[in-house]
Amino acid sequence: IPELVFLNEPLDRLQPREMRDLAKELGLTLNMNEPGNLAVLRNALGLRPEDEERLGNVLSGGVPHQVLNARKHTEESQIIADAGAFGAVTIATNMAGRGVDIKLGGELPEEVMSSVNRVLAREGFDDPFDMSMEERHAALEPVDLSGYGVYEADVQQFQQYILDMERVRELGGLHVIGSERHDARRIDNQLRGRAARQGDPGSSRFYLSMEDELMRLFGGESADAWMKRLKVDEAIPLEHGMVGRIIEQAQTRVEGANFDARKHLLEYDDVLNTQRQAIYSQRDRIFVKDDLSEDVNEMLETEILTRVPESLQDPEGPWRLLAWLEGVQPPIRLAAGLYPSYTLRLLKDHISPDGLIGREDAQAALIAMAGEALKTEADHHFRSLDILLDQGQEWIEAEMTERTDSVETFVEGLSLMDEESEEMSAQEAVAELEALVRLPLRLSPKQARAFYEDPESELDEILDRVQASIFQQACLRLIGAAQRRVETEIEIPPDVMNSQDWEQFGDAVVEAIEGIFDRRRERLLGEPDGQIRRDLERELAESAGDLDDTQLYRLLLLMPQGTRAVFDRRTHQRVRQRTTRLVYNHYAAQLLEEEDPNDLAEDVLAHLQGAQQAVQNAWGASEIERLGDSLPAELDEKPQQSLRNVMGEEAFRQIAGTPLGTLDGPQREEAVMDLGRQALTEVYRQLLLGVISELWVEYLTEMEALRVSIGLEAYAQRDPLVQYKARAFEMYRKLLSDMRMGVVSRMFVFRPRDLSAVQTDKRQPDPAKAKINEETPVAEAPQEAKANGGQAKSGRRRRRRRRKK
Repeated sequence: IPELVFLNEPLDRLQPREMRDLAKELGLTLNMNEPGNLAVLRNALGLRPEDEERLGNVLSGGVPHQVLNARKHTEESQIIADAGAFGAVTIATNMAGRGVDIKLGGELPEEVMSSVNRVLAREGFDDPFDMSMEERHAALEPVDLSGYGVYEADVQQFQQYILDMERVRELGGLHVIGSERHDARRIDNQLRGRAARQGDPGSSRFYLSMEDELMRLFGGESADAWMKRLKVDEAIPLEHGMVGRIIEQAQTRVEGANFDARKHLLEYDDVLNTQRQAIYSQRDRIFVKDDLSEDVNEMLETEILTRVPESLQDPEGPWRLLAWLEGVQPPIRLAAGLYPSYTLRLLKDHISPDGLIGREDAQAALIAMAGEALKTEADHHFRSLDILLDQGQEWIEAEMTERTDSVETFVEGLSLMDEESEEMSAQEAVAELEALVRLPLRLSPKQARAFYEDPESELDEILDRVQASIFQQACLRLIGAAQRRVETEIEIPPDVMNSQDWEQFGDAVVEAIEGIFDRRRERLLGEPDGQIRRDLERELAESAGDLDDTQLYRLLLLMPQGTRAVFDRRTHQRVRQRTTRLVYNHYAAQLLEEEDPNDLAEDVLAHLQGAQQAVQNAWGASEIERLGDSLPAELDEKPQQSLRNVMGEEAFRQIAGTPLGTLDGPQREEAVMDLGRQALTEVYRQLLLGVISELWVEYLTEMEALRVSIGLEAYAQRDPLVQYKARAFEMYRKLLSDMRMGVVSRMFVFRPRDLSAVQTDKRQPDPAKAKINEETPVAEAPQEAKANGGQAKSGRRRRRRRRKK
């Protein structure tokens, strides 16, 4: 029963249809609604449940048929190993079981070989494990197995295995039958190679149909023409060299087509692979490079030289540049004082270009500057408001045109309704119109009924309501945007909101903002109780003499920040909230409008590099304070070598026994600078690795999305690969720019979570020399160590006694 051979399942796993087919072939009639059908089949086949074999064994009369489906890998290897057994037939959907040796005669279990080796060892053979199969068989021929008991069956199985192996060889060995030819000749050769291995006999033969996919697509026409020319009957199998060459040519063309497809796919991979190699090489350099200051400075310089000229060309002025610089490098509080932001430095130089300034002059200049800052901020908001008003007018006109067309179309359709049309109530008609225009019309029942009966009569009223709703939306959007900018609630009279006059509404908003800034000016700078005026007087009263730069910076930082009393809805208490009273960016931007772009870029870069140097000094001073009792010779190898390179070998040898905290003069400055550079390098290392890893993961996701969608370019008659390369190049340039901007924007505010990762390590003591170091400290001379040897010993005895206690 050929169809059932391929089932290859035990009887208790057969489906009802398969059981009916088997019963039909056996001449039985089964009622599938009754139990006991499985027992009927077993009795008809002469099977016992405990001895049941696979169905293929039963139907082939004892010849094992095995079917491979490449789903159960363990069972697959076992089936392949038994494929060389005598009379075995193994059916595979493809060349399966690679890596498993097919032995003629089948696979002999290990326990059988162990039993055979034990028998041979008892018979006096020295090393049966090194004997070949034929030698074992010859050695067992004269042996009487009756006295070996449990080993007798295994030895007989071994002898039967040898006989089966010889029978398989006599019959020609393993024969491979291929039912088709693969697209790749390599697969066919691998399948042929399963037979006749290691000197064993074997053979192979392939059968091919002209309707196979390979012949139909790549060789069918020439083969079919050849057969028609020779008038060959289709029922006669052909075996000819020309047919073989046609098949081989078809396979060659398929391999060429597959190669082109893989090569085309590889070109896509090469784009990302090249970028990956570049990114990973830079990342590897970050891991091992000792000094990253130059790399970070190069990023900083590139970013500044790119951003500054673009900011000066902004129609609104360079205030965005100052806001960006304020976020990149805010004022840095150091032990030695305050390093200002670039905006603060501009304002200080404008107030006191020579350094010192008198108290009264400073107060007057600061109050005047605060007034100018409020004025420039108000002017900025008014310019933004003009843009919002123009955009709002355009939005109202566009929305009104769209909604008017929708209403007129709906009214026209409602007027054309006849008796055969679907019935609709007046409220349903109004609801559908509201959904169409996406606005609430709020028609009364009387108006809704009148609109339903005569749509033209209520058209003007509906359009007026639509226009009023659109106007209200535009007003609320503009008020919300203005309130977010000035951070104060804006109140507009209701008659202005309902007037539907956009110019009148704009004038009301401008007037409200003017009132807000007038009240803010009076509250902050009014005489004599303005908040800023009062704070400046209190701070200046504590100062004596002229003000230096540090005092001016402190006053400049004091003026923008304030507090106000608010009601906390969560705790229902009155709390103090920090607020921003002034914004310096718009006023300071006026000081840069006439600057040359190159000069401004160099000035900004010099200021940021000065901030970098100040941070480096702060890190170095912190390390000196932390390692104050440590000796330079006790530091780890890396910081030691760095100090040697900076100071020189002779100078380092002189201070090797001096605690770092006691260094002074140029030696202390060099140690502070070098330790600070090392700590800052570790900070930069963490920053660079974090930015690169974060952006690279996002970039890979974007590239995968591009690769999936780039095929659509073919619809526009463009080569997807060319477009993919072009877009990948642009995305890679943007990635590098984002990495540079990410590093620059965080380099002054980034703080590592684990400070131990950036701090200088001390060398761990060698256990073998611990006793010597204990007796002879590095900072002491040898004579002193000898003189104080008894005290050291007694001290060690006391310490040992304390540990024992």
